[in-house]
Amino acid sequence: MKLFVKNLTHVDFSLFDTDRGLLGESWQTDVLLEGSLNDESMVCDFSIVKKLIKKWLDENIDHCLAIPHQNTSVSMNTDNEDKHIFEFDKGGKNHFYCAAPKQAFCLLSMDVITPEAAATWCEDQIMAILPADLARVRITFTPEKIEGAQYQYSHGLKKHAGNCQRIAHGHRSTIDIYKDGEKSESLENDWAKRWHDIYIGTEEDLIGIISEDGHRFHHFAYESQQGHFELIIRSSQTYMVHTDTTVESLSSHVAKVLANENPGHDIEVHAYEGIGKGAISNKVVNV
Repeated sequence: MKLFVKNLTHVDFSLFDTDRGLLGESWQTDVLLEGSLNDESMVCDFSIVKKLIKKWLDENIDHCLAIPHQNTSVSMNTDNEDKHIFEFDKGGKNHFYCAAPKQAFCLLSMDVITPEAAATWCEDQIMAILPADLARVRITFTPEKIEGAQYQYSHGLKKHAGNCQRIAHGHRSTIDIYKDGEKSESLENDWAKRWHDIYIGTEEDLIGIISEDGHRFHHFAYESQQGHFELIIRSSQTYMVHTDTTVESLSSHVAKVLANENPGHDIEVHAYEGIGKGAISNKVVNV
């Protein structure tokens, strides 16, 4: 007998791709449970099992930086009990470095992170916490099917009391932009190009710009409730703002920039933070 849970939760996180670098992701999570009927004619107590699985996903992958731990080109130092250090292409043009409390990382035993491979890894871990009479759990991760403009961004919110404070977590997002009340696909596509595979950094978190062999890297660091966070990422993959990178601030920033570029026109921006949630901002700059 099988039980299913559609859209149990969404996981918002960032993953490291050795070709593209840091990528924000948002995956819908569906669950399939297999087992025999018990004395109550049920496979399991649905409410309890759903909470167990969601709690595990929240603690082990959501708002984390996922690393392909078996990829021979990445370097991961896990010797410190409290802190992990991840590094890639040291001294090269794609140098990437992240130091953070260990709970900010998800170390996946694979060469390349895909929704299918990550789901299989999660299934193996989750089975250990489920009732013994369940024969199998099946996890399906699905990126949102976005018809129009989209971008994958990563960021960190040091003032946040929860896991958003982690310096390298992210989202796959769409954006709706209206010019004088009419949806503008050209502006949407233009902004998606600006934020293609982007890290959005806050000015006050930038401690310096590193130049090495003709390559430039932005160096961020901050202290937050969970501990010390540090990030080095190539400058070409970085977009700077003067504010915190909440979705409210980002939607306001986009509206302001586009209003300045289109004076005399009413600009309304619906900026999404992952799947199905976001903020709306309006701006008009007089001619």
